[in-house]
Amino acid sequence: MTDKKEKVYAYVSTILLIGSFCSAGFLILGLGMFFLQTHPHNHLQDLIRPCFSNIFSNLLRGKPTAIVNLGILLMVLTPLLRVVVAVFSFLAERDFRYATIAFGVMLILLFTIVANLF
Repeated sequence: MTDKKEKVYAYVSTILLIGSFCSAGFLILGLGMFFLQTHPHNHLQDLIRPCFSNIFSNLLRGKPTAIVNLGILLMVLTPLLRVVVAVFSFLAERDFRYATIAFGVMLILLFTIVANLF
C-alpha cells in the first residue's frame, strides 16, 4: 500500500515539476519575443486582456502574446491535473470519501477556469 502511495506522490510531483517548468519556459520565451519586437506597444492590449479562445490561431501566426497566454494557461491547468491524479489515486485505493472531496475540488477548479477563460 505504501508503494502505491509513493508512486502517486512521484506522479504528482512530476506533474507539478513539468507543468511549472513548461509554463515558466513559455512565459520567458513569450516575454522575450514580446520585448524584442520593434513595436511591442501594438500588442500590449493582448497581454492586458488575453483572449484564450483564439490562443491557438495566434500561436500559428507566431504572436508572442499567444506564447505568454499559453504559459499562463499551462500554469492554471497544472494544479487541475494534479487534482485529477488525486481523484483517480483515491479511487484506486477505494477511499471514496477523499475521492468525492477531490472530485468536488476538481469541479470547482474546472468551473472557475472555464468561467474566467471565456
